[in-house]
Amino acid sequence: MRQPIERKSLQDQATDWLREAIIRGDLAPGSTLTELALTQQIGTGRGTVRSALFALEAQELVTRTPYSNWRVAVLDARAIWEIYSLRSAYEGLAARILAERREDLGTDLIAKAFTELDAANGAGTDARVAADLGFHASFVAQTGHQHLIRRHGLLADKMEWLYRWSESHWPCRNPLVDEHRPLFDALMQGSPDRAEQAVRDHIDYSITQDIAGFNSLAAGKAT
Repeated sequence: MRQPIERKSLQDQATDWLREAIIRGDLAPGSTLTELALTQQIGTGRGTVRSALFALEAQELVTRTPYSNWRVAVLDARAIWEIYSLRSAYEGLAARILAERREDLGTDLIAKAFTELDAANGAGTDARVAADLGFHASFVAQTGHQHLIRRHGLLADKMEWLYRWSESHWPCRNPLVDEHRPLFDALMQGSPDRAEQAVRDHIDYSITQDIAGFNSLAAGKAT
């Protein structure tokens, strides 16, 4: 059945355009954003662009210096650690809830998302991003914990932004299935402690890789 046409205001469309440009790396982390240039790129009025910038400032993808300029948020070692550590807290809690109540909550969303990792592994960045982040979202959604689901969802853009940044430098760095299997096994049959620890181990590994990668890139630019 066809879905109804989604109606969006010009502001929503401008916000979506700018969000995608940032997340996909078309606008580099830390780069200056001018309202005049964006009006020409997006094709909307300056007021619409300004509203979009304020919307993305609230999502912490854009920063503003009062009476000065707008910039894409900085992606550095601290930002990488903060995004991942918050993700670890949310997903660790989700894993614990799921393991404690597995019989009541089920695991169908997780099993389906895990099967999608294999097909995405040899595909392009878009497919890998969708499958990887989809797997992590699946076990949060499986809990049915609405407050947790919403707060995890608020991190989605930042997680995709960071993932795409990593993929742009080290594409297909890790096989998706092999990387996620220990986490999958713990979610499907592990104790609450094991499930939560599996999340933290998985994300700690990503933190280590991406911060090391960032430092390596930064050192290369400095020479």
